[in-house]
Amino acid sequence: MNKLIVSLENITIALPEDKVIIEKGEYEELKKNANKGKYMTMNELLELLSVSRHWLIEHILYRPSIKQEIDIEQNPKGFVKYPSAQGGKYLFLASKTKEYFEKNFREILIEA
Repeated sequence: MNKLIVSLENITIALPEDKVIIEKGEYEELKKNANKGKYMTMNELLELLSVSRHWLIEHILYRPSIKQEIDIEQNPKGFVKYPSAQGGKYLFLASKTKEYFEKNFREILIEA
């Protein structure tokens, strides 16, 4: 394949004030770190996964094999704070929650 090489010397490209150009690797790193240290609520997780609350609780949050992996009280590397009483709040560490569902999508749905 022949290549066409064009010199861009002395060419200026004006960007709008609200735009920047960054390297792709830096962009990917920024995306990856966007959720670090942030929490998600149950409603935010339900919206992300597009499943019902009942399905999520029954098939994921209270499946023993998954709960022991994600519950912060059972595993120091967990990322879900279960409610301490009925009607209490769940809290999810956003970065690890998203990573978990990306990584385990197939296994979660096959075993559900």
